[in-house]
Order: sequence, then structure tokens, then C-alpha cells
Amino acid sequence: MICLLTGLGLTQPLVARGDVCAVCNRPITGDTIYLVTDKVTGEKKEVCADCVQLPSCCICGLPVKDGLQLPDGRYLCARDAKTAVLKADDAKRITAQVKDDLDRLFSRFATFPDNVDVSVIDRIDVDSMFSPGGNDFESPNLLGCIHAETVNAETRYKMRLMTGLPLAELKATCAHEYSHAWVGENVPKERRARLGRDAEEGFCELVAYRLMEAQGEETQKKFILQNRYTRGQVELFIEADKQYGFDQVLDWMKYGVDAQLEEGHVDKLREVKMPTARSSAGHPVEYNRVNQPKPVPASLKLDGVLWGSRPVAIINGCSFLANDLSAVKVGGTNVMIRCLGIQKASVRIQNVVSGKEQELHLSAN
Repeated sequence: MICLLTGLGLTQPLVARGDVCAVCNRPITGDTIYLVTDKVTGEKKEVCADCVQLPSCCICGLPVKDGLQLPDGRYLCARDAKTAVLKADDAKRITAQVKDDLDRLFSRFATFPDNVDVSVIDRIDVDSMFSPGGNDFESPNLLGCIHAETVNAETRYKMRLMTGLPLAELKATCAHEYSHAWVGENVPKERRARLGRDAEEGFCELVAYRLMEAQGEETQKKFILQNRYTRGQVELFIEADKQYGFDQVLDWMKYGVDAQLEEGHVDKLREVKMPTARSSAGHPVEYNRVNQPKPVPASLKLDGVLWGSRPVAIINGCSFLANDLSAVKVGGTNVMIRCLGIQKASVRIQNVVSGKEQELHLSAN
């Protein structure tokens, strides 16, 4: 029979099979096999009765036969150990690169804080952070955290990131935590008191999603959408970003009327309450306004280039890898273009309909 791990649901016995264990690569004997879901690929793997007793990889969940045990007791299978960031110095270097990548990606809208100190944690640190002191405690699935400390009127943010994460997941986690720091630096206290927790987490996941999109990390994008951590807010933020633009998302974060976005009413993102000039009595005057849709560029424009192992060009607000094909807004219409090649200060594109090629350059400004 088949045992389905994650529920141990039983199905009908197999009549004839030549099943091979995905862990030890040996034929599975006996009447029972186990199906274990690979959390990285989403595939169900057949595992023998011996291997199912082995410890599980903390990334993919598969049994670990030939892998790595981390100092905090977690295990990594041989495949995932190759992509995991294990050293503190590497994690800090990657964090600094993520900060640069975010500043370039969102250069037209925002700058992420520099007053952030980064350190790494492991499972033992998480236990000590959250344990209530009893004997039945199990660590939460914490990938990173950040908090503000103010000393002598100077605020600094302490970011802590989990070791042993895959590179893409570490980058996404780092982008998420930097977004919390942006909120702390840019969203007024009164607005932060009204802003829903799920909405703030949804905004932070949007930033991570946009970075993963720019760097071609499709698997990590799927993980962000599958995670129910924001209770659906991240999907609404992505929709709002596409409809109204990232600048109006930032306006809503800082001055929005509602505590969170509502399904079916993403247009309420445009309802903001912004401070204006003072009255004759010296009191601040506030008013509600509805953001106008951001103007559509009248021509194709290279907004920026995110340079790395896979360069990304931002054209009229859309991200392109080399050979990507997508429609961008120009004036009152959409133009289908293909990115032919990316340089540090220019990009070569082709109008798919006309076949015409042209080169766009970064503005000197």
C-alpha cells in the first residue's frame, strides 16, 4: 500500500510495480511505500520504509541520507545544501547587495534605510526568542525579523536573518525586512497605528515579489504567493501595483484611509488623507483626496538597469530580462516589445509588431 506523508492517508495496494526510493535509489520492497512532497518542486516522491525514518531536510522536507547537519540540529539534503547560504559573512554580503538592488529597482519611488544592522540567527536562537519556558515548545517557521532601537534620539534597525536559507529565499526575506524598516522611517506614527498588520506584511511581500520578479526567480515568486502569511493581502498589493503603480501604493501606505486592502475594491487604494498647508490659526489641515492614475509615458523610456548575474532592464515601469517579451504602456495604447540585450546604461529592444529595433539609454538625470 502507499502511505501519503502529510496526513498518512492510505490508498489501494499496488499490484505490480518497479518503484525506486527517491532517497537511497534502491528498489522498494514490501507492501508499503511512502509519498513525501518535495516542498521545493511540489513533486511527490516515493520513499522506502527505511528512508522515511531519516531526519527531514529543513528546506524541501525530504528524508536526508547523504546531506549536511547544521550546528543547530537542522538537516539539509545534498541538493539543497548546494544553494543554502551557511556563512554569516556571506549572508551579510548578500544583504548589502539586496539593499543596492532595491534602491536601483525602486529608484523612482523610494530609498531604503541605511541605518540597518544585520546579524544571523539559527534554530537555537529562535527557540530562545520565542520559548515560553514549557516543555512542549516548537520553534515557529521564522526566516527573519527586524526591530527598531532608539538611543540618544538615533533610531537603528536590527535585522536578523536565518542561516541555511536558499539564496533566493534569503534575498526575498531580506527585501521583506528592509521594507519593514522603510515603513518605520516613512509612514507617520498615526498611520502606523491604523495600518493593519496583514497590510504591512502584504506590502513587504510585494517588495520581495517585485525583486524576485526582476531577478527571474520564478520559484520564489510562487512561494510568496502560496504563503498564507498575509491572509491574501500580498495578492491585492500586487494587483494594486499593476493597476495604479508603485508610487500610489507608497502613498496609500503613508496616508491611506483604510487599514488594509479589500478584495474587489482595490480602487480604494487611491483614497488617501494627506497633510496640507496650515490654516490661518496655525493648525494642520488634512483632506481626503483620490489619487489620479499616474501619467502614462508618451514614449519608450529606460527607467533603470538592475545589474547582476542576470541583468534586468526597467522600461516604462516594466521589468525585462534579456529575450523577455511583454506589453508596455505608451500613451493611450500598449506596445509589445522584446528585450534583445542589456548593457549597464542602455538596452536594445524590438517592436514585435513592426519589427523595428531601437536602443534606449539611461537619462543623464
